[in-house]
Amino acid sequence: MSPKSEDAKALSADIIAPDAIAAWLKRNPGFLNDHPDVLAALVPPESDHGKGVLDMQRFMLERLQRDLADKHDREQALLAATRANVDAQAKIHQAVRAVLEADSFGSLIKIITGKLPGLFDIAAASFCVELDALLPDNAAKAGIILLPPGSLGKMLDIEHAVVLRADIEGDERIFGKKAKLIRSVALLRLDFGTKKPQVLLALGANAPDGFDPRQGTELLSFFAHTLQHCTRRWLGIDP
Repeated sequence: MSPKSEDAKALSADIIAPDAIAAWLKRNPGFLNDHPDVLAALVPPESDHGKGVLDMQRFMLERLQRDLADKHDREQALLAATRANVDAQAKIHQAVRAVLEADSFGSLIKIITGKLPGLFDIAAASFCVELDALLPDNAAKAGIILLPPGSLGKMLDIEHAVVLRADIEGDERIFGKKAKLIRSVALLRLDFGTKKPQVLLALGANAPDGFDPRQGTELLSFFAHTLQHCTRRWLGIDP
């Protein structure tokens, strides 16, 4: 019987004989190099070299195992971040397509308040206008929120078009009855010029870390720019 057939017979048994494993590894010396995760799981042998003598072989193996474990953790963190980024991109793309499909300004507001929460997997979305006047009845009924002048200056840093806040209580001025559901927010400024009303898109998430200042804002900035363009088009606002 050939060595390979002996290996197959030994390794197919319910209980693999230690001698068979040892023999197989000797005939496949590159196995542990190709499968470092197996090496990381091995228990290094203890050697007694006398008091005060360091077992360098055991020390190096343990260090290698720690390095492999750290590498695995980093890889898992990178994969998780990549998956989260891909998911965020998909949501933004769906939201952009939704607002581009609006056939009127009223339709656009309905998409924002009615469709965006589902697309972003959040609790609420509000389109807020800072204005020192009453909104037309049709605008209020459509779901536009009126804010008193100066409100956005208190909420947003003038240097940032997008602000993320985590672990907060929802603002009733922005989210109304849904404010009690909000634990984190993304605030997106829509800029139509100094002589035009200030506009805010507020996204509220249930989770305290649904929006977090440590997250990137590039995708939300892109969506805000798209929404700003659509709003200009339907309201006839010049760039």
